[in-house]
Amino acid sequence: MSLPLLLPAALCWPFLSMAVLAACPQASARSAAVGLSAIGLGLAVLAACAGGGWAGTPFMTPPGVLCVLLPLPLLTLCLSCVLSPAGAVGQRGGGALTHGLAGGATVATACADPLSGAVAIGGVAVLAALAIATTRGAARTGWDLFRLDLSGILLAVPGAMLPIAAPEGAGRLDGLGGVLLSVGLGTVAGLGPAAPVVLAAGDYAMPAALAPVMASVPVLRHLGGQAQWDTMMLGIATIWLVVLPMRAASASRRERLALGMLVGLAAVAAGAGGRAGQVGAVALLVSVALLGPLAGTSASGGMAARWLRAALALRPPFLPFGGLVLTVLAVCDAAPLLVGPLLLGLVPGCARTGFVADGPGDLASAARDRPAWLAVALLLAGMVVLTVVAVTGGAGR
Repeated sequence: MSLPLLLPAALCWPFLSMAVLAACPQASARSAAVGLSAIGLGLAVLAACAGGGWAGTPFMTPPGVLCVLLPLPLLTLCLSCVLSPAGAVGQRGGGALTHGLAGGATVATACADPLSGAVAIGGVAVLAALAIATTRGAARTGWDLFRLDLSGILLAVPGAMLPIAAPEGAGRLDGLGGVLLSVGLGTVAGLGPAAPVVLAAGDYAMPAALAPVMASVPVLRHLGGQAQWDTMMLGIATIWLVVLPMRAASASRRERLALGMLVGLAAVAAGAGGRAGQVGAVALLVSVALLGPLAGTSASGGMAARWLRAALALRPPFLPFGGLVLTVLAVCDAAPLLVGPLLLGLVPGCARTGFVADGPGDLASAARDRPAWLAVALLLAGMVVLTVVAVTGGAGR
């Protein structure tokens, strides 16, 4: 396969997989989903390494370090397929929706301009709301999320259009467009006041539980760049809103809230901008992609489960800790006044996430052991790579 075809193949494969799974017999749905998602992940990794774009379309591999974001939705998809139990009721329909959700998130991440990205993210949001609304017992949550996402898209699309339609030198319109884009896309990703509604999806089974993870990757890819106070404020508000309910939450619920804390911290890093902010946001989103399918499922005992909770609690030597360090450096450079509120929200959140009483292991936890160890190994390897990049000067301010 020639290199120009890698990106089109990576973007189209999840939708082809969605069609195949919809016609697949229930008995072989899980094995087919694992194989198809692994192929899609391989294509996305190759496309991110090769770079380039899709001629005649707005799709292009994200530039620089942001190219790491392209395969992240498919990495989450692959892990979720491996973790799904064989023979589960509704596995075929849920697997098809999850593949479509990952495909939409990958397409939105590959969009080169904010306008096409906002439209693509709107499609992801509608598909996520549909996935939640069709989950047993989650219809009301799905419709609440649909209304919230619709309001976010109605803000984001005009915000992306204003800089294009405004005459040259109209700085105020550009600024208004940036605020509308940040608030609209942030609403879709569950940032700021939208966090409780979006994170409520984590209470349900996949694909509903993966909706916040899938939406956050393309949203923060388009909100990153130069210092933006609105994005940083949305991230800090998200951290506070997910940390406050942690005290009374169960162990599994606390892990899902900690995942929302990582998304909020990634938004702060993306809003802070600069090289450190960009690399920090990528490190945190890689952590979210790895931990998303496992959050809320590792409350039982085991060494891998304890290490995953340590990673969620932003403790060394795992990749989220490196993202935290780079985020603080970027915020100190871009907006020193926000360092205090950021740390005041993170300290109790990290303390509450790490304190979980281990319970006895069971068959389900044994089945999740291999993916958990794989996630731990990747988080450790990511921290090593991040350290090497920082030492060589690649993650400087």
